[in-house]
Amino acid sequence: MPRNIRRVITGHNDEGKSIAITDETMTPEMGHVLTPEGQPNVRLSDIWLTGGIPANNAGNADSVSNKVILEPPAGGAVFRVVEIPPDSQRNYDTMKKYFEKMGAGERLDGQNHPGMHKTQSVDYITVISGEVWLILDQEEICLRAGDTCVQRGTLHAWSNRTEVPCLLSAVLLNAEPLAI
Repeated sequence: MPRNIRRVITGHNDEGKSIAITDETMTPEMGHVLTPEGQPNVRLSDIWLTGGIPANNAGNADSVSNKVILEPPAGGAVFRVVEIPPDSQRNYDTMKKYFEKMGAGERLDGQNHPGMHKTQSVDYITVISGEVWLILDQEEICLRAGDTCVQRGTLHAWSNRTEVPCLLSAVLLNAEPLAI
């Protein structure tokens, strides 16, 4: 089963002193954690959502909603952690439903891999543990713990060809649509 991610969010008290406003373990029951139907070993956890850049640090309201969306809001960003199980343990039959639940059914392409999709974002990705293959239209690249990737709105998928889960950390920034 995927690991539960601890989320610590800082803010300010009434005297302007720094405090932790959130310190919780994110579990599948939370609205900002998505475990697709039929894929209990996949988990996408939204840590924080920024509605615009520059971000506004005023107030202590939690920015993540009770729904995970694939892409950040227009002009915004999302910070998330994704756990990708081994391909041998994936249920790709529910992939379309998974993307539809994130409001992005039309982003799924399915070429070369059942999870091929394109986003309207620039994604800064770091592999925390394990390894994963980045599948593109014309090549595949293996990323291991500590490796980084800047995914720039390309058609892509993730394939874990080991027998150990892969944990990714990603910051997605809204981007202008490509005219391709």
